[in-house]
Amino acid sequence: MVINKSYSIVNHYYKDCHIYINMMHIKSALSAILLTSVIVFLIIMSPAAKEGALNGIQLCEGIIIPSLLPILIITNIILKSRAADVFEKLFGRLFEAVLRLPKSAVIPILFGLVSGYPAGAVLTAEQYRAGAITSDEARRIMHFNMCGGAAFIVSAVGGFYGSAKIGFALYIINILSSVIIAFASAPFCKKAERKARSGSALSFSSALCTAAESSSKSVILMSAYIILFAAIMKVLPLPDALYPLFEITGGIFGGEKIPLPYCAFFLQFGGLCIHFQLIGLLGEMKIKYIDFLVFRVLSAIISFVICKGYIALFPDSVQVFYNTNEAMSFQFTETGTAFGILAMLGCGALVLDIENRKIKL
Repeated sequence: MVINKSYSIVNHYYKDCHIYINMMHIKSALSAILLTSVIVFLIIMSPAAKEGALNGIQLCEGIIIPSLLPILIITNIILKSRAADVFEKLFGRLFEAVLRLPKSAVIPILFGLVSGYPAGAVLTAEQYRAGAITSDEARRIMHFNMCGGAAFIVSAVGGFYGSAKIGFALYIINILSSVIIAFASAPFCKKAERKARSGSALSFSSALCTAAESSSKSVILMSAYIILFAAIMKVLPLPDALYPLFEITGGIFGGEKIPLPYCAFFLQFGGLCIHFQLIGLLGEMKIKYIDFLVFRVLSAIISFVICKGYIALFPDSVQVFYNTNEAMSFQFTETGTAFGILAMLGCGALVLDIENRKIKL
C-alpha cells in the first residue's frame, strides 16, 4: 500500500515536470517564431526600417546623449567617491525619518529624479550591489524613482513646446507625482536599517574612470533600445497617439505636439522602451516587473491629474506657449540651466573629496 502510494506521488511529480518542460518548449518555440517573424518583417520593410533606425540615431545623438551622459557620469562619480558622504549627511536623517529609507538611498533618489531615466534605476542597482540597500528598499525606491530628467524635460520637451517654462512645469509635475507616491507609501513601511557602505570609497581619478565606463554602457544600451524601437515602430501601423507608450523620445518629438496632460502622463510612464532597459536591473534587485509597471501607471495617472489642475489654474500662460508652431530648437542657456546647477553641486562635492584625500591631479 505504501509502495503504491509512493509510486503514485512520484508518477504525479514526473507528470507535472513533463507538463512544465513542454510549456517551456512551447514558450521557446513561440519566442523563436515571433523573433524570426520580426527579422523577416524588418527585411521586407527594409527602407522604412532603415529610416526609423536613422531617426532613432538622430534622437540619441541630438537629445539623449548630450542631455543624459554628462549628468550620469557626474552622479556616478559622486556615488562612487566620498562626495556621496556630503549628501548623505545633509539629507540622510530626513530620508530615514520621513521616507523610512536609509541614507544610502539619498544619491539614487536625488540624482535619479534630477538626471532622469534610466539613471535612477542604475544608481539604485549600484547601491544594491554594494549592499547599501536591501531588495525591499530597492523595490520601494523603484516605485517612484523614475521620471524624465531636468535637462531632457526642461530644455528638450520645453523647446519642442516653444518654451522652457512649459518644460519646467512638466518636470515639476513629474517630480510631484514621484514625491506623492514616496510620501504616501512611507507610513506602511518599517523603519529603515542603518547600514554602512560596504567597501571603501574610490579616489576621484578611479571614480571618474569607473563612472565614465558604467555611464557610457548605460547610455549605449539606452540608445540601442531607442534605435530598435524606432525601426520597429516605423514599420508597424500604430496610431501616433500610442507611440509614446512604446518609445517616449520618438513619441513626443516624432510628430505634432500632444496635449500637455497626456505628455505629462507619458513622461512619467516612461515608455516600454525604457522599461525593457530596466528589466535586467529589476531582476537583479529581485523586483517583479508587474509591481514596477503598476506604480508606473499609477504615477502617470497622478501626473495627468496634476497637469489638468495646472492648466485649470493657469490657462492663459499655458495657452500662449502650447499654441506656438515654432520648430523645436535648443538654446545653450536653456540646456545649461538645469545641467549647470547639477554640475556645480557635483563639482563642489568633488572638491571636498579631493581635499579630503589630498589627491594630486
